[in-house]
Amino acid sequence: MLILLILLPVGCGDVNQQANINANTGIHPSGWLPSGHMTAAKANVQTCADCHGADYRGGVAKIACTQCHLGNQNSMHPTGWGTFAYALHADYVKLNGTAGCANAYCHGPNLDGGGAAGPSCTQCHIGGINSFHPLAWSNNNIRLHKDYILANGDSSCRNAACHGANLQGVPRSGPACSLCHN
Repeated sequence: MLILLILLPVGCGDVNQQANINANTGIHPSGWLPSGHMTAAKANVQTCADCHGADYRGGVAKIACTQCHLGNQNSMHPTGWGTFAYALHADYVKLNGTAGCANAYCHGPNLDGGGAAGPSCTQCHIGGINSFHPLAWSNNNIRLHKDYILANGDSSCRNAACHGANLQGVPRSGPACSLCHN
């Protein structure tokens, strides 16, 4: 029995060297999130399965990828969003609120982006997190956009999520300016 107890730890295997685990605590070092785990996962997401489970639902670490990733181990946003996160996030927020987005690793604790977080919500929502157009345009009052453009230029409209880099429109989002303007 004594020999079995001595050999038992040897049979447990080695620490996953790509996972950067602190041998004393059994957890990742501070600063591992988000960049450390992103680098390891991009190199070989299978290395995460050793601790987080073959199905990435927690495993021996008891931390599922979906605690942070709304899609799966490979997708921060819900997988159905694909490349249309800019257009499909509104329905998610209406159903679930912004709590899943408001943290240091997603869009910042106050949804103001920064650091390793994704962009600030106001980068696209110039009227605040609940309004992509200025608040004065409420009730879909697009007649006010002329005054806004004259005062501020069109740079906040020219991006991949609003009206396109050349104002040619964006699928599932803002129309081309040429639809109304020649």
